[in-house]
Amino acid sequence: MINSVKKATLALSIAVLLASCSDLKKTEYLKEIVSMNTTLDSIAGVLKENQIDTLHGIIGAGMQMELRIKNNYYADTIDMELGKKMDAFKRMRKGLPELGNLYSTINTGVEEQKKSLLLLQNDIEQGNGERKKYGEYVVFEQQKVGQLRSLIREYVLEKDKSMKTFTELYPELNAFSMSLLNKPKPKLKK
Repeated sequence: MINSVKKATLALSIAVLLASCSDLKKTEYLKEIVSMNTTLDSIAGVLKENQIDTLHGIIGAGMQMELRIKNNYYADTIDMELGKKMDAFKRMRKGLPELGNLYSTINTGVEEQKKSLLLLQNDIEQGNGERKKYGEYVVFEQQKVGQLRSLIREYVLEKDKSMKTFTELYPELNAFSMSLLNKPKPKLKK
């Protein structure tokens, strides 16, 4: 009889120990989810701070300026400095739609990731699903948050580079394009 009591006590102790280990992991997983949500909030904040409100306007203004130069610049040779500036500006302008797409991808990714983390958090808190795989699920979600972190860095770098190019070149090139409107068109040789 005493042996049965010892066995029951031992079994109960092991069950309590396993439950407390499970609770420790559960707490660890939930802390990691909170950390990932904090990172996502940070990504969303950086994205909002770096939004280009006038993206379509910049693209349109750039295209109009390029068209004015194309339609009104008559020369046998192109000035090398002007050519370099036009090329840099055109490459920047052509990259802006992709920058806008990257913005949307990150924005959507943050929203989807927050939903995914909420579902995982609920599953862990309620003990739903395959408990053995909670660790794998958390690691998978960490990888997705890491991808968003990389994308936001890329977005900010490209956005800063593009805006620098625009602010440096647009005023000069636009003024040049407007000055071409006042010049008479050369007469065609007969």
